[in-house]
Amino acid sequence: MRNVLVPIAIAAMISFGVSAQAVAQEATPPAAAPAAPAAPPAKLIGIAAWSQAVGNSITGKEDGKTLVEYYAPDGTAKSMLGNEISTGKWVLVGETVCFKYTDEKEMECYKVEVIGNMLAYTDAKGSATRYEILKGNPKNL
Repeated sequence: MRNVLVPIAIAAMISFGVSAQAVAQEATPPAAAPAAPAAPPAKLIGIAAWSQAVGNSITGKEDGKTLVEYYAPDGTAKSMLGNEISTGKWVLVGETVCFKYTDEKEMECYKVEVIGNMLAYTDAKGSATRYEILKGNPKNL
């Protein structure tokens, strides 16, 4: 009888081994697909772009000096270039923002564009200058 049971036991073990393996394969979830890279931030222009600047500041370099400007919701603009502080007004007209500082004769206007935390002003000649947007008024201008 022993001689009959051993082959049956081996056959059963082989059978169970295959079944267990098949069950294990079915129970294992498929590997997750790699996450798609995040979409680049949208390009904002006009009022959508300017709304990212109002109540915040920008910073960058001008003439080798650090520039920080704060744009208050009431239309006031405060600028610090190096250690020199100026006050003026801003107004948005379509895709263009215009500034008039008390120490300047002419109003200066720029097309405004924001991508992520970067703001670009493009002058009438098509020359663009880029600045980083800073939350709030970190220089208390």
